[in-house]
Amino acid sequence: MINAVSGATGFLGAHVVCQLLQSGNQVRAFRRNHSNLSEFNQIFNLYFSEIESKNALSLLTWVDADVLEILSLESALAGVSTIYHCAAMVSFFQKDHASMIEVNVTGTANMVNAALHCGVKQFCHVSSIAALGRAAAENHLDEKSIWENGKHNSQYAISKYQAEMEVWRGQEEGLTVFVVNPGVILGVGDFNKGSLTIIDAAAKGMPFYTEGVNGYVDVADVAACMLQLVRLNISGKRFVLVAQNLSNKELLFQLSELFGVKAPSIRVTKLLAELAWMVYAIKRLFIPKGLPLTKEIARSSLIKSYYSNTQIKNALQFEFRPIQQTLANCVAAYLKKHKPIIHEKN
Repeated sequence: MINAVSGATGFLGAHVVCQLLQSGNQVRAFRRNHSNLSEFNQIFNLYFSEIESKNALSLLTWVDADVLEILSLESALAGVSTIYHCAAMVSFFQKDHASMIEVNVTGTANMVNAALHCGVKQFCHVSSIAALGRAAAENHLDEKSIWENGKHNSQYAISKYQAEMEVWRGQEEGLTVFVVNPGVILGVGDFNKGSLTIIDAAAKGMPFYTEGVNGYVDVADVAACMLQLVRLNISGKRFVLVAQNLSNKELLFQLSELFGVKAPSIRVTKLLAELAWMVYAIKRLFIPKGLPLTKEIARSSLIKSYYSNTQIKNALQFEFRPIQQTLANCVAAYLKKHKPIIHEKN
C-alpha cells in the first residue's frame, strides 16, 4: 500500500511523511521542481537518527507533482491507496488572494478528481479551524458549526471552506473522505515561516498583545490524529484538532517567560489595531519584506474564538500534549539555532 502526501516539503506535510515512515509505510511525497527541502530535512532529523535514516529513506519516493497540474497528479497517484492532502497556501495579503483561491480551491478540486480517476481508497484532507467561520462576538465552535458568510472571515478562511466543499463533492462521487480542522499549528520547524513566526517575534521581545482567543495544537499531534483516523477507515466526518484555547496575551506571556524576555505590556484595542495595519500598509510600499501585519491579521487578532476537541478525543481516546510543552520545545530549538536577543525583564 502506497501513501501519498501533498505538501510534503511543508511543516505539517513533513511530519506526516516522517510518521508514516516511522510506521514502516511506503510514502510517495509530492514536491514541485523548485521546492526547498531544508525544512523537510530539519524535521526528518528530529524523527530519525543517522543509523535509522537509511531504512526510512528506502521507503520514501519523491515525485514531481503540482496540485495545479492535473496530469502530474494522475501520474503521481497511480497505485496510491491513501492521500494525505496537506498542500495549501496561507496568506493574509490582498495581492495573494487570487493565487490562494487557485491553490487551495482549484488545487483541492484537482486532487479530488485525480483521486477519483486513479481509484484512491482514502482521502484525508487538511482544512483549518478558519473554515468553521468567525463572528465578531465571542463564539464557540465545533464540527457542527455552520459556515456563515461575513466580513470577519479572511480570504484564507473562505478558500479553506470552499476547498472543503470540493472534498465533500468528491464524497458524493464515490471517494472515501474525511476532513481535519487543525487550530494554529505550532512545533519545531522553520521559525521564519507561517505560524512559527510568533516564536521568532517573541524571542526578540513583543511589546503588544491582544485579548483575542484562538485554538492551538502541536504539529506532531495533528499528524498522529490523521494517521490514526486513516487506520480506523473513518469516512464522511470532520474533526477539530485543537489542544488548547489560548488568548494572544497568554501565549505571548508564556513565550516571554520561556525566553526570559520582558513580557508584552501594551494591550491592543480595536482602534490601535486599525491604526497599526494602516501604518504597516504604508510602510510596505517602501519596505516590502518583514512586515506581516495586515488588515485581516489585525482584525482577527481581537476576536475570541473557542474550539471543542471532544469529538476527536472520543473517536481516538487521544490526549493532546499541552501547548506549554510545545512552546518549551520550540524555544529550546530556537535557542539552539539562534543567538537569543535578550530584553531583560524589569
